[in-house]
Amino acid sequence: MKLITVIIPVYNVKSYLSKCIESVKKQSYKNLEIILVDDGSDDGSFSICKEFSKKDSRIKLYRTENLGLSHARNVGLDHASGEYIVFVDSDDYIYEDMVKTMISKSENADLVICNYEKISDSNEKVPQDAKLLKDDIWNFKQFWERYYFDGLNVFCCVAWNKLYKRKLFEGLRYPVGKIHEDEYIINDIIRRCDQIKVINDSLYYYVQRKGSIMHRSYKGYFEGAEAFLNRCELFEKFGLTKVLKGNLNCIPSELIMGLDETKCQKNAKLRYSFLRKKYVFFLKKYLKKEFSIKLYLKKYMLMMPTFYSLYAKYKLRKLG
Repeated sequence: MKLITVIIPVYNVKSYLSKCIESVKKQSYKNLEIILVDDGSDDGSFSICKEFSKKDSRIKLYRTENLGLSHARNVGLDHASGEYIVFVDSDDYIYEDMVKTMISKSENADLVICNYEKISDSNEKVPQDAKLLKDDIWNFKQFWERYYFDGLNVFCCVAWNKLYKRKLFEGLRYPVGKIHEDEYIINDIIRRCDQIKVINDSLYYYVQRKGSIMHRSYKGYFEGAEAFLNRCELFEKFGLTKVLKGNLNCIPSELIMGLDETKCQKNAKLRYSFLRKKYVFFLKKYLKKEFSIKLYLKKYMLMMPTFYSLYAKYKLRKLG
């Protein structure tokens, strides 16, 4: 039986933590190394971790100062011994056969991705994101096509619905201090994969709680734009013209919302200007090869951010 390392970053989730750890402990696949990394919790979460570590020899516990989710995941990776890695967020929980199902369906793929269910605080189902409908095997190109054109961006980019070969993280770690850390690292992970197995089983329960990172007021749109910009050169290199166009179409709204979100900050306009110039650099190269009136318009609208912001908000209201 292959050893699987399950990494659980923990920060101030006292009300959810026991359910999370129990769901990992009770996995039908037993050859687990469970790494708990407490990121400087001050609500009693660390005490819960200590109690669990005393009762199960598979659990290893580490505590750090509060440096964020990326740092906690990196600490887990630094201490992982398993051939495969699974991440579970400490306010979520997993189906009892999650690891068993993913390893049995892996077909020795470098990465296995499963569906998930959104669950409310009161344990009720929440309307889902787009879901994968059938088991399949993807390559690099297919992954990014599904990300941009099939509404599977959350499915594709998040850390926690995946089984990774540990070798994917050799010399690679999550960027500390960044929001959208998953969006930053997924580029390098997918580039290292020879084969990606996707399965339609819903094996992960993603709890929607108001205090979570995903529901805080600051969304980090500039960081999102930066992560997308980091992909442009990669898509150019692999000749993924359609995917590059999809990526270029996503970036302007991130830039505009980023400027709106940070308008009270001293360097907001400078950061917007820097990222816009970087975007225009890639856009000009694309437009020399492929004509797109939509991208031409976005290029010029970015020079009028106040107008573009009003337009974007109008479109959101219309959709909502």
